[in-house]
Amino acid sequence: MLGFGSYYFLARSKKLRAVFESACRHLDNQGNHVLLQRALGLLFLGIFSVLIIGLFPGKGIQEFGLTFSFSDAVPWWTLALVPLVLAISYFTSRTPDNLKQYPQIRARQWTPAMLTINVISWILFLVGYEFLFRGFVLYASLAMMDPVAAIALNTAIYAFAHFYKGPGETFGSIPAGIILCYLTLLTGNIWSAVILHSITALSKEWFSLKAHPEMTLTKVP
Repeated sequence: MLGFGSYYFLARSKKLRAVFESACRHLDNQGNHVLLQRALGLLFLGIFSVLIIGLFPGKGIQEFGLTFSFSDAVPWWTLALVPLVLAISYFTSRTPDNLKQYPQIRARQWTPAMLTINVISWILFLVGYEFLFRGFVLYASLAMMDPVAAIALNTAIYAFAHFYKGPGETFGSIPAGIILCYLTLLTGNIWSAVILHSITALSKEWFSLKAHPEMTLTKVP
């Protein structure tokens, strides 16, 4: 709660936004604000969770899913989720409500460098985001409840975290949260969740960029 609250309110701080925009000249002010939000997310959702784990003796981040070892193989049906996610992103990207939010960076003219910055910042943010929900919160819950209850609690909190984005993303986060929690517990790490979440976010960004009538992509000469 402290980490997510700090991320949410600091990302809306006008003073912090002004300081970041004066120091960062990669994008326009709105684009730099998006980068600030993602940097704060990585800090207060991911790194802050790592620091909290460090306060408990005998506990390591590996026990909370931040490891590259696999307790079980990723199930075959996970690959079937990728075309499903791409199809959903493609068809929802053209709706007026979606185009009001995505792409998050509202630049009219996109360059390859902007696309690269957007991809890297999204992935770093989602690593921190997934470590908070599918790592820290999920594995900590297992100390007090069975896996089904832990997944239910995690999904409820995850859906609530999407509430400010509207009913579409709030209700859509429920089946997504269940699947991501299950994959995390099955494999013993957060990376399946990070990859699927990244595919979802980036495909929605790219399809929305292509569908947006006021945005264009500058091609490499």
